[in-house]
Amino acid sequence: MKFKQTVLVFIALVNVFSSSLFAQKPKTNTEQVKSFLSSYEKYIDDNNDVHLKEFMELVSIPSISSIPSNKPDVDRAAAWIVNKLKAIGMTTAQTLPSDGNSLVFGSWDKAPGKPTVLIYAHYDVQPVKESEWDNPPFVPKVMDGKIFGRGASDDKSGVMITIWAVETMLRTDGKLPVNVKFIFDGEEEKGSPSFKNFINKNKDLLKADFALNADGGQYGETTPEILMSLRGSTIFEFNVKTANTDAHSGQFGGKTPNAAVALSQIISSFYTKEGNVAVEGFYDKVVPATLQEKEMIKKIPYDKLEDMKLLGTTAETGDTTFSPLERVWFRPTLEIIGMQSGYTATEGHSNIIPGNAMARITCRLVNNQNGDEIKNLIVKHINKNCPIGATVSYKYSEGYARPMKFPADTKAYNYVSDALFKIYGKQPLQDGTGGSIGSLVDIKETLGIYPYSLGFELADEHWLTQGKFNNG
Repeated sequence: MKFKQTVLVFIALVNVFSSSLFAQKPKTNTEQVKSFLSSYEKYIDDNNDVHLKEFMELVSIPSISSIPSNKPDVDRAAAWIVNKLKAIGMTTAQTLPSDGNSLVFGSWDKAPGKPTVLIYAHYDVQPVKESEWDNPPFVPKVMDGKIFGRGASDDKSGVMITIWAVETMLRTDGKLPVNVKFIFDGEEEKGSPSFKNFINKNKDLLKADFALNADGGQYGETTPEILMSLRGSTIFEFNVKTANTDAHSGQFGGKTPNAAVALSQIISSFYTKEGNVAVEGFYDKVVPATLQEKEMIKKIPYDKLEDMKLLGTTAETGDTTFSPLERVWFRPTLEIIGMQSGYTATEGHSNIIPGNAMARITCRLVNNQNGDEIKNLIVKHINKNCPIGATVSYKYSEGYARPMKFPADTKAYNYVSDALFKIYGKQPLQDGTGGSIGSLVDIKETLGIYPYSLGFELADEHWLTQGKFNNG
């Protein structure tokens, strides 16, 4: 059962920072670790139904951070988590204000002389396209050992697994081996624009010796991994206008500019035939992947056919000068993530020439790229390539997530790597991700600690579409 497995792994990872377990016993083997963890299995088994009910409750809250009308739901999810933290016996549990959505903070500080571990996750979710779902996305459902619901994987599983791990230790031992602080973000899915100011104002409160990020993936249920790099991201949209109103295609067709066509022409100008971004200056600050990073890629058992089967695609695209994983981990992208123009109802036809068309863009950024600079380059490109008869306006999202890399020579890395090896009986894979978690950079820069990512999201859990959490 994945609930049990992941909770036990996090119990071990919390213990790894205590001198009472792995640090004083470097020769501890896998069987000894399994024996140590077995003492917690009864509590997890006995409370499985309760935990499942709690999880379904949290997943049912539509805490969509990027839609203002869902703000009450975001607040409701935060309050739900605070109540759960109080119920398990945390010393402190409260929501803390930010420039945007509240963050949830919890702490247990009754282990004097022991290190403090800060655990990060996020409770907000992405918007939904209900037509892609077999069941309502905020009415979670268990099918074939899997829990289907928006946020069931990304990242309410990360929130609850870490809470249940702490709960299990408190209920079984009456204490924790280290001091623990939780910080749960309510804006990660929109780039955590308020997190930097928040952490600067609360750095004493969040001070810790080590940090773990529970918003991450896993190569497979039996293969551990440690995330070594993240891309950044920036998002905005642009609107193309060719007329004050849609026009009749019979009366005006042949002489009237079409906003949908103008939008298509602009988008087409973004790319070269090789699949690269044609925006001038887009790659200027990109530093190539290092030899060490290329060696890391070679150790990943990547199979493009598995990815294609997972998504239902028929080809891989992109510049073949770089391997697929190098393109995903260490190269920037410009993706169209949404378009709208004309009559788009599911049925019927309206013979119009659209007067407006809109596209949303996300760019994944690498190493020293700056999100604002990239947006400015794209805007300059759009203005330069705007067809005659069209005008363009822009709508910008607040902030952007910066890319990040993690070193493999820190005490924290060695602790985590050793623990994962002893839990799984194999060395964790080092890998990267094309995704973004902007708040992790702020944790490192403000608190001076690397938040190593240890999540349990699997590729087939479709985090942003019909999200599920594999509980089987």
